Amino acid sequence: MKPDEVRALPAWCLRLIILVEARAAPRLRTVEGLWRRSTRTRPGRMTDFIRAEALLPEAVIDAIIRDAPMSLIRFQDVAAQIPISERPAMSAWLDQFNAAFPEAA
Repeated sequence: MKPDEVRALPAWCLRLIILVEARAAPRLRTVEGLWRRSTRTRPGRMTDFIRAEALLPEAVIDAIIRDAPMSLIRFQDVAAQIPISERPAMSAWLDQFNAAFPEAA
Protein backbone atom coordinates (compact mmCIF):
# COMPACT_ATOMS: atom_id res chain seq x y z
CA MET A 1 0.00 0.00 0.00
CA LYS A 2 1.33 3.39 -0.99
CA PRO A 3 1.05 6.60 1.06
CA ASP A 4 -1.61 8.03 -1.27
CA GLU A 5 -3.66 4.87 -0.80
CA VAL A 6 -3.45 5.22 2.99
CA ARG A 7 -4.55 8.85 2.72
CA ALA A 8 -7.65 7.72 0.80
CA LEU A 9 -8.77 5.14 3.39
CA PRO A 10 -11.85 5.73 5.55
CA ALA A 11 -11.33 6.25 9.28
CA TRP A 12 -12.43 2.72 10.22
CA CYS A 13 -9.63 1.27 8.06
CA LEU A 14 -7.07 3.62 9.56
CA ARG A 15 -8.14 2.52 13.05
CA LEU A 16 -7.65 -1.14 12.08
CA ILE A 17 -4.16 -0.40 10.76
CA ILE A 18 -3.26 1.21 14.08
CA LEU A 19 -4.74 -1.74 15.98
CA VAL A 20 -2.78 -4.29 13.93
CA GLU A 21 0.50 -2.44 14.40
CA ALA A 22 -0.12 -1.87 18.12
CA ARG A 23 -0.98 -5.53 18.67
CA ALA A 24 2.11 -6.70 16.75
CA ALA A 25 4.56 -4.14 18.17
CA PRO A 26 5.79 -6.17 21.17
CA ARG A 27 6.85 -9.03 18.89
CA LEU A 28 8.44 -7.07 16.04
CA ARG A 29 12.19 -7.54 15.86
CA THR A 30 13.24 -7.10 12.23
CA VAL A 31 10.59 -4.69 10.92
CA GLU A 32 9.11 -1.44 12.20
CA GLY A 33 5.51 -2.01 11.13
CA LEU A 34 3.31 -2.85 8.17
CA TRP A 35 5.58 -0.93 5.78
CA ARG A 36 8.52 -2.91 7.18
CA ARG A 37 11.26 -0.24 7.21
CA SER A 38 11.39 3.52 6.87
CA THR A 39 12.36 5.07 3.56
CA ARG A 40 12.98 8.65 2.48
CA THR A 41 9.30 8.98 1.57
CA ARG A 42 7.54 7.22 4.46
CA PRO A 43 8.05 5.68 7.92
CA GLY A 44 8.10 1.92 8.49
CA ARG A 45 4.96 2.14 10.62
CA MET A 46 1.72 3.21 8.98
CA THR A 47 0.65 4.48 12.42
CA ASP A 48 3.44 7.06 12.32
CA PHE A 49 2.30 8.14 8.86
CA ILE A 50 -1.33 8.40 9.97
CA ARG A 51 -0.23 10.53 12.93
CA ALA A 52 2.11 12.76 10.87
CA GLU A 53 -0.56 13.34 8.22
CA ALA A 54 -3.24 13.95 10.89
CA LEU A 55 -5.51 11.41 9.21
CA LEU A 56 -7.01 10.65 12.63
CA PRO A 57 -7.01 12.76 15.80
CA GLU A 58 -4.03 12.20 18.12
CA ALA A 59 -6.37 11.21 20.95
CA VAL A 60 -7.91 8.42 18.86
CA ILE A 61 -4.50 7.07 17.85
CA ASP A 62 -3.26 7.15 21.44
CA ALA A 63 -6.42 5.48 22.76
CA ILE A 64 -6.16 2.64 20.24
CA ILE A 65 -2.50 2.03 21.04
CA ARG A 66 -3.14 2.19 24.79
CA ASP A 67 -6.38 0.21 25.09
CA ALA A 68 -7.27 -1.86 22.04
CA PRO A 69 -4.55 -4.54 22.10
CA MET A 70 -5.36 -5.61 25.66
CA SER A 71 -9.09 -5.48 24.99
CA LEU A 72 -8.61 -7.74 21.96
CA ILE A 73 -6.47 -10.18 23.96
CA ARG A 74 -9.15 -10.35 26.67
CA PHE A 75 -11.82 -11.02 24.04
CA GLN A 76 -9.72 -13.78 22.49
CA ASP A 77 -8.97 -15.36 25.88
CA VAL A 78 -12.65 -15.46 26.80
CA ALA A 79 -13.70 -16.68 23.35
CA ALA A 80 -11.16 -19.51 23.56
CA GLN A 81 -13.04 -20.89 26.58
CA ILE A 82 -16.36 -21.06 24.68
CA PRO A 83 -17.20 -24.02 22.43
CA ILE A 84 -16.60 -23.18 18.77
CA SER A 85 -20.26 -23.53 17.85
CA GLU A 86 -21.17 -20.86 20.45
CA ARG A 87 -18.07 -18.68 20.18
CA PRO A 88 -18.66 -14.99 19.39
CA ALA A 89 -17.39 -13.89 16.00
CA MET A 90 -14.44 -11.53 15.74
CA SER A 91 -16.82 -9.11 14.03
CA ALA A 92 -18.58 -8.65 17.39
CA TRP A 93 -15.40 -7.31 18.93
CA LEU A 94 -14.66 -5.16 15.86
CA ASP A 95 -18.15 -3.67 16.01
CA GLN A 96 -17.54 -2.76 19.66
CA PHE A 97 -14.10 -1.36 18.79
CA ASN A 98 -15.49 0.87 16.04
CA ALA A 99 -18.49 1.97 18.10
CA ALA A 100 -16.10 3.53 20.60
CA PHE A 101 -15.31 6.29 18.11
CA PRO A 102 -17.86 9.00 17.27
CA GLU A 103 -17.16 8.96 13.54
CA ALA A 104 -17.54 5.15 13.38
CA ALA A 105 -19.50 4.03 10.39
